[in-house]
Amino acid sequence: MRWIPGKTSWLVALSCALPGCGGAPAPPLPAAGSPTPRQGGTLHAATFSDVRSLDAATAFDTVSSVIESLLYDTLVSYDAEGRLTPQLAERWALSDDGRRYTFSLRRGVLMHDGRELTADDVKRSMERALHPDTPCPVPSYYDKIEGYAAYHAGRAPTLSGVRVSGRYELQISLSSPDSTFLLLLALPIMAPLCESAGRTWRASFNLEACGAGPFKLEAYEAGLRVRVVRHHGYWKKGEPKLDAVEWQLGVQPFTQRFKFERGELDYLRELTEADSQQYRSSAAWAGQGAWESSLVTLGVFMNTQLPPFDDVHFRRAVAFAIDREQVSSVRPGNTTPRARMVPASITPDRPGQAHHRYDPARALEELALAGYPYDPATGRGGYPEAIEYLAIIDSFSQQSAELIQQQLARVGVRLRLSVVGFPTFLAKSGRPRTVKMGFAGWHADYPDPSTFFEPILSSRSIQEEDSQNASFFANAELDALLDEARISTDEARRAQLFERAEQLVVEQAPWVPVHDYRAFELWQPYLRGYRPHPLLPQYVRGAWLDRAERAASRRAPRTTLAWALGRGWSAPR
Repeated sequence: MRWIPGKTSWLVALSCALPGCGGAPAPPLPAAGSPTPRQGGTLHAATFSDVRSLDAATAFDTVSSVIESLLYDTLVSYDAEGRLTPQLAERWALSDDGRRYTFSLRRGVLMHDGRELTADDVKRSMERALHPDTPCPVPSYYDKIEGYAAYHAGRAPTLSGVRVSGRYELQISLSSPDSTFLLLLALPIMAPLCESAGRTWRASFNLEACGAGPFKLEAYEAGLRVRVVRHHGYWKKGEPKLDAVEWQLGVQPFTQRFKFERGELDYLRELTEADSQQYRSSAAWAGQGAWESSLVTLGVFMNTQLPPFDDVHFRRAVAFAIDREQVSSVRPGNTTPRARMVPASITPDRPGQAHHRYDPARALEELALAGYPYDPATGRGGYPEAIEYLAIIDSFSQQSAELIQQQLARVGVRLRLSVVGFPTFLAKSGRPRTVKMGFAGWHADYPDPSTFFEPILSSRSIQEEDSQNASFFANAELDALLDEARISTDEARRAQLFERAEQLVVEQAPWVPVHDYRAFELWQPYLRGYRPHPLLPQYVRGAWLDRAERAASRRAPRTTLAWALGRGWSAPR
């Protein structure tokens, strides 16, 4: 899924001029000491970004996915250790030829509207997600379902490979075996939706999100907040423990820290580098935080449809000119230089693997091969025009773009930064022949290397709108490698195929990995039952509050800025 970079701002810089900047954080707020999980209370959290959509079929960014994990259940999901487990499907069976799955649904599962979940709901929701009028960001994930091509092209009225064989039984037939198919069913795209969602997509469902998850939507105010409340008819008895979860939207990291220490937020993730270090080194906060798994690769995309990036030598010049160590040094606790597409948490690194490297001399050689020789001593030559580089405003994406701009200038490639909001970034980068290059980020959708190749580099993922393949890269050999990897059950052979895929990305350089990313998460002692999930970001559905009632807010230090933040003042944009 599209990864949203961490936000920075002039407000954070200004904070360092105030008394107490860099000082020890306030002590944690105490827990009540309940020996057993208790029900009740609202978990409060915040994010700097906005939620783009709450429609399971269309929302595909990291912020939206956090809310979706509360609203929707899927046929299968992951346990606390990251192992695939049944969820709405009580069990499943696979035919001997690996092409037909039979799912037996749990009985008595109530949707948010009070209706019982049936196999018809599952089929209807799958067809809605893959309907040609639905702006699903990754429909090609499901192209192995029989009849997909005809249905998605609008030539067939139904998805023939999905058949209801009983009120609680569903069969899904594939055109060929797919080693990732069960993992794909764990994505919210395939979540069963209430009948009110309809058989075809409509934008208004975003405000009426209705599924079978442990929480249901109570309020969604774009740019302000999302509030979900307990679904009292949830099939898993005794869950959820919380009465509600409320996410504040568009809140600066500096403001989040003040709210957290005042008890207005119970959980914190978007910390500045300085604040993160302070909490990690504080004895009072020991045991109240943890690093999440790094499932993210961040870098640069180059649109292979547009000059000069339709020339492989120019793309290679850019790849050789990027100094990953320098970019990562901006956020040393959160980032590590990354020269491969797939994070080490999914495919461990080993000697001899294909990878990009920083080599300014080679960058100059490749630029000359592309027809734009450059002399660093005199500053003569190079590419004659400034290239627009798309980045996200007020974020680490913008910071890294400024460094990459300096690095590329040294080899004769000048960038003109175009800094926009996240919705504009998604719209422009996902449209053919629109953006030449820019920030790229991808968070694993499931624990398999294919999730870092198929959605962002496969020709099947190219779309006229909302294309996840922002490079618009089409390579027959890569497509063939990914096709074979999908149907293969030989793990050694799959490893060979993905290693060749990594090598192709190095050779063709449509997407240049620069670094990975992980966040340090922090929570108050009274927030119990939460630890970072190995696969699912900010998965708080099992948390509970060990606090009889919300105590009076602890006041932040009375600097002028802190007082303003406490009064709800916000920085000008």
